[in-house]
Amino acid sequence: MESEKYLNDKIVINRWIFFCFNYPYDFIEKCWADNPMMARHIRSKFQGDVNALYCELDKDNCRRLIEWVLDNYNDERRVFG
Repeated sequence: MESEKYLNDKIVINRWIFFCFNYPYDFIEKCWADNPMMARHIRSKFQGDVNALYCELDKDNCRRLIEWVLDNYNDERRVFG
């Protein structure tokens, strides 16, 4: 096991980068499955750039997206851990 400082941060950053380039087409609907109106609203803002979308979200929705990615996306190429 790698015992570097900030290892967890590196894993999270790596996962986010791979998600941004390989996101599932329905990630918005899955992330906001409990709130279809919000999902439609966010989908209408989405122009194919996850980072730009993230910057437009409020704090609570940013957290929701990050947590959804960490809990549900695991197709990244593992570099750490």
